Amino acid sequence: MANNIEIKKTVFNTTDFNRVINTSFETFTQPIPEEDTDTSEELFRLYEKLYYVIDVQGEKNSHQYLVKKSSELLTFDKVTEDIQPLLDEIAQLREQLLSANQQIIDLETNV
Repeated sequence: MANNIEIKKTVFNTTDFNRVINTSFETFTQPIPEEDTDTSEELFRLYEKLYYVIDVQGEKNSHQYLVKKSSELLTFDKVTEDIQPLLDEIAQLREQLLSANQQIIDLETNV
């Protein structure tokens, strides 16, 4: 009851092997290109979402850091044309207040 199983082995030399077997790497589907999600729109979407979670002050990861970093790109005068008239008015009102206080002191000391 012994059945003999015959095994045949086919051996190829290098030239025949390369002719018969495809050794190049190929995929079955086209690779899906990865989409870069690092966009300015995504940055501002996350900023709006995390606005109240971000620390106000700190060397890194804070609103203070964002303002400092953004200020490196912007050049703006600390005293702009809009602010200077207000500063002038404040100075004038301080002089008037000082003058009024001096008049009060003068009137009180002459009594």
